[in-house]
Amino acid sequence: MRARVQCLNFSDLTKTDRAVWSNFQASDPSLASPYFSYSYAEAVEAVRPGIKVLRFYEHERPAAYWPFRKGPFGTARPIAGSMDDLHGIIAHPTVRLDLTHPDVRRNMGGFAFSALPYQQRRHGLEGQFGDGNQVMDLDAGFDAWRAARSAESSNFRREWRKAEKLLSTPSTTLRHDVVDPVSFERLIALKRDAYAQAGHFDLFRLAWSRALLQQLLESGDDQARGILSTLSIDGDVAAICYCMRSASVLHYWFPAYEAKYAKQKPGLALLFSLAKWAALEGVSELHLGLGDVQYKRQMASWMMPVRAGALALSPIQSYATGFTAWGHRIENRNKLSAVPAKFARKYERMALSGSWRA
Repeated sequence: MRARVQCLNFSDLTKTDRAVWSNFQASDPSLASPYFSYSYAEAVEAVRPGIKVLRFYEHERPAAYWPFRKGPFGTARPIAGSMDDLHGIIAHPTVRLDLTHPDVRRNMGGFAFSALPYQQRRHGLEGQFGDGNQVMDLDAGFDAWRAARSAESSNFRREWRKAEKLLSTPSTTLRHDVVDPVSFERLIALKRDAYAQAGHFDLFRLAWSRALLQQLLESGDDQARGILSTLSIDGDVAAICYCMRSASVLHYWFPAYEAKYAKQKPGLALLFSLAKWAALEGVSELHLGLGDVQYKRQMASWMMPVRAGALALSPIQSYATGFTAWGHRIENRNKLSAVPAKFARKYERMALSGSWRA
């Protein structure tokens, strides 16, 4: 689609834009996640101003919204960087955009992305690598989901029996959608410890990341709202989970558990309980996020394909994109290949987070 494109600040969008954006999101099942909602972008803007939006027009009517944040070398990136487990363009599923439009090139040299719905390849966002968002299908209710997973996996049945035992123990207490500052602080501490132990970039070194979670907890907006859940054993919090929900999707965002309770698997038990609660709340999909992790494979009903990579719209972005793709291809081949692969990952983190410390 050849169209007029306007770049503006997110803060300059109108109530009409909000309504049209929400209508586009509702029209496309691949955009059902709260990450694609206007409300999520609004929460990000509140804690980290500076979101830009490309507003595409067809016949002088808005046809799509592309929220982004400007980054190094003119590279645009998702509005909350590495905090965005999903991101992309908001448009009706029948719309196809021309991202080589001169107005697009004038406002970005390229776009780096890590989890773009596969359907957005129709816009030319092919990416260089693939992954999948693991999805628990709760549309028919918790019991129907559990029965389907039990029929397919003996490992799932074993994990469910262990979780059910913990959940039915009188000393176990469950709370969902709670206001609990102490548990929230403990969750942040546990995640930071986990990042340090794994050698991963600490998201919560960036003050706005923590502020975003607090903003979503306090928002009360049905399109993007933080949900805090806890599982306690004998009055001691053993597992904590921070999720984000829209009307129909609950995204499993930041789970953590206390190491001393590891053998009892309180985190997995809390996830089972969370799924049951979510189904009763009208949630049809629980998104576990990316990653080929055993518990996600066991719990997921299906996988939503996503793409990662970059769209190059300028010579310097073409070079950076090619370098990153090359780094991924040679990674783990031998000790010498680890060096350029490490720099490629470093560039990706910088582009997504907008921080040289990434």
